[in-house]
Amino acid sequence: MKTKSFLFLIVLITGISCKLTNDSPDQIFNTIGLNANKIPSSFERVFKEFRQHKANGTLQLPTEDGKSMKKATCVEVVKFAYANTFKEDIRRIKNLNSTEEAEPIIKAGIELFEYADEIQNKDFMMIARMIDEGKSDEEIDAAAKELDETKGMKLEEKYTKVMDLLLPYADANGVEYNKY
Repeated sequence: MKTKSFLFLIVLITGISCKLTNDSPDQIFNTIGLNANKIPSSFERVFKEFRQHKANGTLQLPTEDGKSMKKATCVEVVKFAYANTFKEDIRRIKNLNSTEEAEPIIKAGIELFEYADEIQNKDFMMIARMIDEGKSDEEIDAAAKELDETKGMKLEEKYTKVMDLLLPYADANGVEYNKY
């Protein structure tokens, strides 16, 4: 019984000390800043590319065994390529252990990625369906443009907020990065 109690105490202390260890500024920067590069800056461009692939017959997905490609609908490609794009990033950001200084960055990062995830799971599917249904280029362009001008603008605001917090934090903590 004493051995079990002692082992439990060691496991508990180890668990607590691991949680007390903060992630480095590099880890915070990489988890939030670098992954933010996955967020499209133009939904119009994304859907023009989808339409081109559909018109060329190159809209494809890997087969079940992953050894070849098969033709796919736009909805299938969007589900495959975008449905879970940010789920792992959100999980990693939420699991970051940080200092008080980095907390606003983490909070803003979660808001950014959750909003991007919402757009990709709802709005992308709607426009993908329009492509599969054969809606006109004008209708699809209008829907993508509206998405850019509404949710795209809000997404850009959230992105800017993250970068306005993250870059000074990185500079203050000696994180090396390049801006393009």
